[in-house]
Amino acid sequence: MKVPLKRFNEEIYYYSSQLVVFFVVIIFITSGSIAMGITSSAIVIAFMALQTFLLASQGHMPVLRFLFSLITPIGFSILRAATSSLDFTETTNILLWGSAIYIGFFQAVSLSLRVGFFKRVAETALSLGSATIFFAFYYYLDMRIGLGQALQAREIDRDTYMELLKIGHFTDGLKTFIASPQHLFALLGIASFDIMLLAARIRALNLRAKVDKLMEEPLRPAGSSPSPGSSPSSVGLVAEAEPGPTRHLITAISSDIVGFTALSETLGAQKSVDFLNKYYALWTHAASAQGGRITAMSGDSVTILFGLADEAMNPERALYAAYNFFDDLDTLREELSSHAFPADFKISVGVHTGMVVSAMIGAPGELKKGVFGDTMAVAARLDALCRELHQELLVSHSTFRRLSLESQSTLDRIGEVLLRQSTRPVPVYTRK
Repeated sequence: MKVPLKRFNEEIYYYSSQLVVFFVVIIFITSGSIAMGITSSAIVIAFMALQTFLLASQGHMPVLRFLFSLITPIGFSILRAATSSLDFTETTNILLWGSAIYIGFFQAVSLSLRVGFFKRVAETALSLGSATIFFAFYYYLDMRIGLGQALQAREIDRDTYMELLKIGHFTDGLKTFIASPQHLFALLGIASFDIMLLAARIRALNLRAKVDKLMEEPLRPAGSSPSPGSSPSSVGLVAEAEPGPTRHLITAISSDIVGFTALSETLGAQKSVDFLNKYYALWTHAASAQGGRITAMSGDSVTILFGLADEAMNPERALYAAYNFFDDLDTLREELSSHAFPADFKISVGVHTGMVVSAMIGAPGELKKGVFGDTMAVAARLDALCRELHQELLVSHSTFRRLSLESQSTLDRIGEVLLRQSTRPVPVYTRK
């Protein structure tokens, strides 16, 4: 079973709220020797790696996500039973099992719900619970270190030490702990970080709701959208009254899904269609927010024009539409992977600014407003060059020189390429 490295790394981050690192520290504290501590930690980390692998490959199914979340607690319990007496009332055990069950449950609930009020409730419970668990482990680790020092100083005996480690005495020193300024500062830091994570999750849910709404919109009347297979050099628009051919300075975006043909064979027909529709909806959301118009969709290729209605700052608007698309795509990757879509797919985007001509064109009796010129073809060429240069975004010098200094500072020059009808190589840029 092949799992993309990026997806595996995302699961490690996603799983980090279960605080395995705290257990590694606790194992070292309680193991009695460095060698035993290293061995025990390696075993726990191996269980965590197995859990992460299974979550990355099958964690998009709610029941399996909950069950796989219990692998590390099971491994820890087996380790404790094999190396020492296993007391289920010990705080370490309760915290590990409790956090795994809580997080696994709310992750499973969140996966099983569509966007809506209850989805947000589940995400909020997951976020607040993760912060509470983090603080609980931090408090317990401090308490355990303090009890260990008291035992070494012979302020308490071994039996008292073991009794105080049980869950019934967990809150005994909580008031004193919170009263400490450095601990209060840590609590505020945890709360701030958790709020940021929750805001990011809610943003992802809101974005998903907008994309789903766009996908559910009724089909447009015939003739209002371009037919599949439109050439990137000549694309159709909604018919509008226009006195004659008009020249426009526009910025074009050309976008493709890298390796979509092979990807579609893996996904199958229905999943490929669902995947394309989400891709189109994401571009519709990003483009419309910046005043762009999607003028062609053919397979996995999308062409978007900025400046047909308003030429002001169209390079700027096109660039930030591309930025917003990639940012939104990163936000939705987790949601896409939860529906068994690949998490490591890549999108290529080319951006170019130039002149086009718009006019009423078409077969007799079927005239509609269309745009033609080399600008779209150059954008498509930059889109194709993304694969050769191993970039997600390429911006032409024609677009770059029309950007504000602030926008130019977000780009890096990566070399020179030979573009359509150019007699010498011209610079191209990508996002820093």
